[in-house]
Formats: sequence, structure tokens, C-alpha cells
Amino acid sequence: MMTFEKLLTTIQDYKHAGISNPETLTTLLNDTFGDWCASQGISYLMMLGDNTLYLNVRGELKHPTLVDGIKAHSRFLVVSLDKVEDNPDSIVEVLKSYTSDGDGAYIWVIPDGYMAALTPAEQEWEQYGGGYFSHESICISNTADRDTHCLLEVLYEDPALKNVSCEFKVPAHRSVHYRLDKLKDESGESLIVKDAPVSYKITSRDARVVVQGSRILTSGENSIFASFGTVMAWSPQ
Repeated sequence: MMTFEKLLTTIQDYKHAGISNPETLTTLLNDTFGDWCASQGISYLMMLGDNTLYLNVRGELKHPTLVDGIKAHSRFLVVSLDKVEDNPDSIVEVLKSYTSDGDGAYIWVIPDGYMAALTPAEQEWEQYGGGYFSHESICISNTADRDTHCLLEVLYEDPALKNVSCEFKVPAHRSVHYRLDKLKDESGESLIVKDAPVSYKITSRDARVVVQGSRILTSGENSIFASFGTVMAWSPQ
């Protein structure tokens, strides 16, 4: 089980093994604890000298917390190891003084997009509350402590089609789910052209988010055949 007590103990174990170079310790600590630290809101650890640990925090300092051996700054902590070795949980308490930037990333891309046009029968069924016919959706989860505004860009393969975009808000600690076939332009027409290969780019401006895309395709007489696919979007970060 990973804890800050385990982290501090591991630093001492490395030193007892003769590993004292700060750069080497920094590399070893990030390899060993990097994923766990990310779950605690810490993006990077760095040894500064022999007895000081630097923690890069993914969040803004809400209010100072006075703890002996820990200095809290905007987006980073400086920890004096000899002063917190008997109380490693004090690091947890200080981290509560920071906001959360959220999970995921700021930019997501769904390369494979395609919405099939509905048959006349499907259009009529949908108009009168029929079932789920061919469409695509995106789902965005915002686990941050702040609202975020997202930009959806629709990138067509056909150069004759003009790329389009729209914006929407995702509140803090909430999710939104958008049926892309329901998006409208300023004139009330469908924002996204059907029967056209597209890619989607989602940019979150204020917080990290997680994005998922999904597609349902119906075909055959009376739409008796259907397939459903879901995929996590890809992030370059």
C-alpha cells in the first residue's frame, strides 16, 4: 500500500543503500511513486539536496496551512524530511489546502467519427418518440473543483465541407452527455453533416477532463440490425 510514510521510508532506504545523488533519487522516486502521487494531486517529485523534498501540486493554494517542516506555495510544497518523518500524514493535511485541477487532460481527440443518415421510416419513428437510431455521443467528466468551458471542433474529411464548432459548460464535479445529432447551428439546422467522415477535437479551457465517444448504427429493414461502439478519446498530453 502506497502512503507518504512509505515514500519517506523508501527515501531513507535508498540513502542507506548508498544512493544519495539528488538527481538519481528524483528519478527513482518518480518511477516508483509517480502514478500513486498523481492520484494524490502531485505531478512530480524532486529531491533538493540531501534533506528536502519538492512536490509539484496540481492545484491552486486556497489557504495557507501552518505545519512545521512544510512550506506551501502556489502549486508546490517544500518538505523538510527530518521534521515530518514522525508525522508523514501532515503532507496529506497540507494537500487539502489545494484545489483540484481534475483528472484527465485539457485536449482530447476522437479521430473516427461518422453519423449515418436516418431512413424516412426512422425519421418518422424518432419524431414520435421512437427508439435509438444511428447517432454519436460524447461524454465529458469534470472532477475538478472548478467549472470548465469546452470547445468542440468538428473536422471533416471532405474539403468541400466547412469545419464547425460549438462551446458548452461542464460544471465542477459533474458530467455532461451530448447527442451530437441533436446539436443545432444558429439557423436551427443540424450542426454536423451526416454520412460524412469526421474527427472531433474537444478542448477544455479551465480544468482537466475525461472524454469518451460512442456510436450506435442501425441498418436493415425496420432497423432490425444495430451495433454499438464506445471508445475513450485520445489525448496528446
